[in-house]
Amino acid sequence: MIVGTGLIARAFSPLYAGDEATVVLASGVSNSAETSEAAFARERDLVLHHIARKPERLVYFGSCNVANPNQKSAYFEHKRSMERLVGHAAFGLVIRLPQVVGATNNPNTLTNHLANQIMTGQTVKLWTRAQRNLIDIDDVVAMTHHILANASAFPRRVSIASPWTLSMREILEIFESVLGRRAEAIEIDRGDDMYIDASLSERIASDIGLDFGKDYPYRVVEKYYGGSR
Repeated sequence: MIVGTGLIARAFSPLYAGDEATVVLASGVSNSAETSEAAFARERDLVLHHIARKPERLVYFGSCNVANPNQKSAYFEHKRSMERLVGHAAFGLVIRLPQVVGATNNPNTLTNHLANQIMTGQTVKLWTRAQRNLIDIDDVVAMTHHILANASAFPRRVSIASPWTLSMREILEIFESVLGRRAEAIEIDRGDDMYIDASLSERIASDIGLDFGKDYPYRVVEKYYGGSR
């Protein structure tokens, strides 16, 4: 059963839309700038509703950045509380994600926003201390499916991420290469390091034959933006 209609929901639908024993919660607050208590309450109610149904398996998607103690915004405190709710259910699985890349018309994703700014000649505000980790939505599905199929071998909270956490300057340079255009950028002294333990993800990638080689971030961007030149 899929709850949601966005990128993650669509990607998981072929495997789990008809699976009534598994609830994939792909709906909720995804904007890290969100501050609305009403939005947080809607997600909390949704999570509690599906916990009360007691499915065999409940998958909730959180953020890798909740592990960063410096992230104390209302959004991250909310995500931590949602993880606790799901974690207290014996059938709950929390999948923490970094920046998911896929085919979506949502202009607010990091990668869509960045690509649009470069292609339209807008000035990119480059946070010099910010880091991000890019993961292909298809790889998220494959890795999560492997975890669910071998549940006893994994903890009930897993960070799915590549081993390549990059500075925003490095990500911008990848986009410039893929798009064949130079970006107009101004540097802003903002941002934080992104702490992700990707060791378990690397093990899963090895198990399923996923190549997390050094060029992985480039290949992900090329896959979804290579035709935008």
